[in-house]
Amino acid sequence: MTRRAASDISLANHLALAVCRKGQGNAHLISELNRAVYLTYYLQEAGFGNASVDLYRRAEAALDQAAGRAQCDGVWQVSAEVASMLEEILAIHDQQLTAAATRHVIGAKARFARLNRSNHRSPVSQDARPTDRRDDSGFNVSATANRLQ
Repeated sequence: MTRRAASDISLANHLALAVCRKGQGNAHLISELNRAVYLTYYLQEAGFGNASVDLYRRAEAALDQAAGRAQCDGVWQVSAEVASMLEEILAIHDQQLTAAATRHVIGAKARFARLNRSNHRSPVSQDARPTDRRDDSGFNVSATANRLQ
């Protein structure tokens, strides 16, 4: 991945967090933070990073809670504690973007897209089961997609 592309992604992620920290976020920005959490997790599974899976689970739960609260009060905000946790994840993601080959980032994005199309809610939940495998061409293909073929 080019340094410029990594920098652009990083800036967008950190700006989303800064806006949500101030209580001026929206559903899209919370969704983008959730996307960053999942992409970081997927890149870690590809060998880039070693954070505890619990970190990703806690971040996912915190973002879900923030979205739930916002549905009630209209304020799209993350607490200082949640922001600190997300900063840790974004720092890992920043390192991943500079260390990982573009193909790894594309693979993580493809896994995220498959997650969004599937019935699975989360790749990091306690009951999540591995659904990705490598097909004969070397691309990751979800088990769900394979069943449809």
